[in-house]
Amino acid sequence: MSTSSRKLQSEINRILFVKNLSYSVTSEELYDLFGKFGSIRQIRLGNAQNTRGTAFVVFDDIQDAKMACDKLSGFNFQNRYLVVLYHQPDKVTHSATQGQAGATASADQKPMADVTSTPRRQI
Repeated sequence: MSTSSRKLQSEINRILFVKNLSYSVTSEELYDLFGKFGSIRQIRLGNAQNTRGTAFVVFDDIQDAKMACDKLSGFNFQNRYLVVLYHQPDKVTHSATQGQAGATASADQKPMADVTSTPRRQI
């Protein structure tokens, strides 16, 4: 593998932010969809009023995340077109300090459901 093919743009990372999800989507359905591209470490599904319809998908490998982002952005899933972006922690921190995200959340609230990569159902 050449050095140029291993170098990725700086905004590419293994954490994907997914928007425009159905409110009824389950973490298992997201594992089935995103798991086709590689091993998933964690899925955090939005369950608060201001985070419903969103999720974070964390891949073990950055190349798997890039492939999933490339292939699933604009993909029709449950009659909705997915918006798949790379997580940008600088923008999240910036918006929270301006009060957009941090004004309503207290320290004990968890706006995203934590779904770890525990073993899936046994067959």
